[in-house]
Amino acid sequence: MEEKKPIVLNKLQDAGKRYITLNMAFLLLLFFARLYEYFYLNKHITLPNNSFYLISSGYYYDIIYCFRFATVFLIPYILVYFIFKPLAYILYSAFITLFIILEFALIQYFASTSLILGADLYGYSFDEIIHIASASGSLSFFSLLPAIFGIAITVGILYLSKFIKPHIYIFYTFLVAMLITIIFLNPQPEAKKFQKEMEYNLVSNKASHFISASYSYFFSATDISEDALKTNFYSISDTTNFEFKYINENYPFLHKDETPDMLGQYFNIGENKPNIVFIIVESLGRAYSGEGAYMKSFTPFIDSLENKSLYWENTLSTAGRTFEALPSVLASLPFGKNGFAELGNQMPDFISIISLLKKNNYYTRFFCGADSKFDNIQLFLSKQKIDEIVDEKSFGNKYKKMPSMSNGFTWGYGDKELFEKGIENLYQNNKKPRLDIFLTLTMHDPYIILQQEYYNKKAEAKFSEYYFDENTKKEYRKYLPNYASILYFDDAIKKFFSDYKKHEDFNNTIFIITGDHRMSSPPISTQIDRFHVPLIIYSQMLKKAKKFSSVVSHLNITPSIISFLKKNYNMYFPTVVPWIGKGLDSVATFRNTNSLPFIRTKSEMIDYLENKYYIVNDQIFEISDGLGLVQINDDINLSKLHKKFEQFKLKNKKTYENNKLIPDSLKVK
Repeated sequence: MEEKKPIVLNKLQDAGKRYITLNMAFLLLLFFARLYEYFYLNKHITLPNNSFYLISSGYYYDIIYCFRFATVFLIPYILVYFIFKPLAYILYSAFITLFIILEFALIQYFASTSLILGADLYGYSFDEIIHIASASGSLSFFSLLPAIFGIAITVGILYLSKFIKPHIYIFYTFLVAMLITIIFLNPQPEAKKFQKEMEYNLVSNKASHFISASYSYFFSATDISEDALKTNFYSISDTTNFEFKYINENYPFLHKDETPDMLGQYFNIGENKPNIVFIIVESLGRAYSGEGAYMKSFTPFIDSLENKSLYWENTLSTAGRTFEALPSVLASLPFGKNGFAELGNQMPDFISIISLLKKNNYYTRFFCGADSKFDNIQLFLSKQKIDEIVDEKSFGNKYKKMPSMSNGFTWGYGDKELFEKGIENLYQNNKKPRLDIFLTLTMHDPYIILQQEYYNKKAEAKFSEYYFDENTKKEYRKYLPNYASILYFDDAIKKFFSDYKKHEDFNNTIFIITGDHRMSSPPISTQIDRFHVPLIIYSQMLKKAKKFSSVVSHLNITPSIISFLKKNYNMYFPTVVPWIGKGLDSVATFRNTNSLPFIRTKSEMIDYLENKYYIVNDQIFEISDGLGLVQINDDINLSKLHKKFEQFKLKNKKTYENNKLIPDSLKVK
């Protein structure tokens, strides 16, 4: 027995030395990944001036992650090593290789979207993931070349590591470092240390972030106390003295509808009910649309329309992607678990402007150029008994789809075709008035459009019109397809209005135009920038145009439209509603009287706004005119807002788990 101890000890030391060499190789691979990240991103996207420093400093967190990674796998590695030495090497090398491949892939994803991928991936079905990947072109051979290159480097370095024989004291030093790291150091940077989201994203290890977010999604549950419901989440004291009066604790959002009619004063009211047209524009962000757009405006027609409309320049969407646009704009709904419509057949019973106007003899239709099954749009609309859905399957041979990717994928029909189809179908029913809802598509990754070269040249002309210098033009050209698609949309909606004007009831139609969210690229400037969109209410019935700087959101639109129709056209609507937003604010100067939750992606509900404060995780900001953000240190208000946000999350959870949004008396039949 005495002789076996040295053999076991020697084998343990050999295992330790071999383990060290593999982790040293891992550290070297992470270093190469950082170099690749800098040069690849610098070529494809606009980076801040200190990008090299940020990406380089991120290697500090890579080192910490490597030590944590090594700590987790140490015991399993040694156990396998004692059973079959080659298998231990193969398995651990495979883990490292997969991590590096994932890092290369996520760097490419970041270059395409300016976002780091997290658990939002799990909010989509497998078919939808393939759909999105196909649209981005990430399944092509050339897009896989960096990953292939990364595999080759990884395999080579791991193989060469076999010939390194470190001293046993290095193993002990490594063990101490592992212990210190896992006890004292965090492998993820703290977001509050960075002024801009882009800076945080550059420092973060993309694979580490994805793994951490995935772990939290599947294994971390947030328990919210039922006591949180005792506080009235939407009890807001402001200059309008607006306060929801909740009427039933079993239905957390149900309240008396006392939304004031702020729109009526701006309209000439006729005898006939007006047509209502919603145009929800894919990726129409304020960053590149409207007066004062910080990236300059690329929507000349929309800009001209703003000057003839009721226009809110500080409007916020509720989500960073399209999945929540219809529930928020059309029904002022809470978010469910991964987005309201993502609940599928488990969506709580709800009401919307669709079902409410149907009861008032409106003919209701939805138009989009894509497959309406995506994001459960078709199911959401069907639950409101919409009269007609015109989507990709309805266009026929008369219309031409957007150009396909090299893999043959296309989202469907572009905005010009969409609006032309809408005009064609406008009078195919004899029922009046109408509710028509358009969801556009063109301003979506991969931004491939018909007449691509024409609109590329048009974008170049805009760069010159704004007197960009050559360096600025170089940066803007990195997103040339994006700007071309914006100009394409602007021409499409201009023609739509031109065609609509030829019909007599144009003079009795109210158009509501907003973006579903801002494009993720070019890079987002602040945390709230992704939600910043325009809101335009245009009609020939308007007495005058007016611009409002007060903050409003998608959640405010339907309550105000319903209140306007109820007061001015004697329509019947329920006296109690589940809206989570109040009416539009009609103050011309900048202010925010809203308490607004956001669902950034299908798995991230981390943003919340109340009055002048905006929080994201453990960061708190003050908002200013134009929705600028200044980070502040205010633990008292940070804690207060977190509690309010948790109250909303609890109400939201209770609603979708128990189908407690509206009582039977309000259900759509």
